[in-house]
Amino acid sequence: MLDERKAAILGALVEGHIATGAPVSSRAILDRSGLDCSSATIRNEMVVLERLGLVAQPHTSAGRIPTDRGYRYYVDHLSPASVRSSTRGRIETFFGSVHAQFSSILRDTSDLLSEITHYPAVVLGPGLRGHVVRDVRLLPIEPDVVVVVLLTDSGRVHQTLVRPPKPVDEDDLAAVAPMLEGLIGKELDETALRLPDADAPKTATTLARLTLSAIAAALDHGREFYVGGASRMVELWEDLAKLHRVLALLEREASVLELLDDRAEGTSVRLGSEIHAAEQDLAVVSSAFLAAGARGRVGVLGPMRMDYRRSIRVVEEVSDALGDSLNH
Repeated sequence: MLDERKAAILGALVEGHIATGAPVSSRAILDRSGLDCSSATIRNEMVVLERLGLVAQPHTSAGRIPTDRGYRYYVDHLSPASVRSSTRGRIETFFGSVHAQFSSILRDTSDLLSEITHYPAVVLGPGLRGHVVRDVRLLPIEPDVVVVVLLTDSGRVHQTLVRPPKPVDEDDLAAVAPMLEGLIGKELDETALRLPDADAPKTATTLARLTLSAIAAALDHGREFYVGGASRMVELWEDLAKLHRVLALLEREASVLELLDDRAEGTSVRLGSEIHAAEQDLAVVSSAFLAAGARGRVGVLGPMRMDYRRSIRVVEEVSDALGDSLNH
């Protein structure tokens, strides 16, 4: 734990580096921090901070920059900024007027969050677990391929393919329908997805079992995610190799779950190697929201010199508003 002056110096240094991207001098720190001491005292304190591994001096006679540990200390002791009334009004207007389907709301929210923060934004939808079933239908597209369409009370539409071992016909589908009606009005979990006892043809029973197994597989997997403002990455990471590595992390659900710290309960800020060993210059701010009892996350990503103070507050505001909107 740093004393008050060292903490103020580190905070001013981090914020100075976020603003300029350049090493920060003792004079600049003194001006930004407003401390009642000399530049010489600032330099002496920065030597101590460097010894603690919180700052580094990239060049002789240059100022200092924060290290990963320095960023971590700064974030852990940060007081988030307040959101401007105009920004809060924009968020409230958006969620007060949105009446789209579940997937469209998630996609539009990622765009909104990116527009407000000026960082790429990711919205990860919740799994199906905990959602209440409004309807479930089977649509044959070929004799041996059936689309399962499940609609939840929150407006989410989940589709998946099942492939019965033998071709099915209209009579089979008609026999399956009563076996699936028991799902309607129930919260999705393993108990709700047990195959009911029914006097039905073997082909229909097999199709019902495959349908319930496909829905069970999607309880915690197959989650929707949307990336808003992806074009901003070119401005944030000019190094193409670095840009490609970040883009690769957004291509797979497993990587997105890791990026957004999906196991976290509330707000999470992850930095550099905490996220991915191969990508040091990366920071992710995310926060959880609830939809029908199931948890999703929204977040922004950027380089280490992200504006954490504002990003944390905006992400939390959008997350809260999205949850409220989905639970009305």
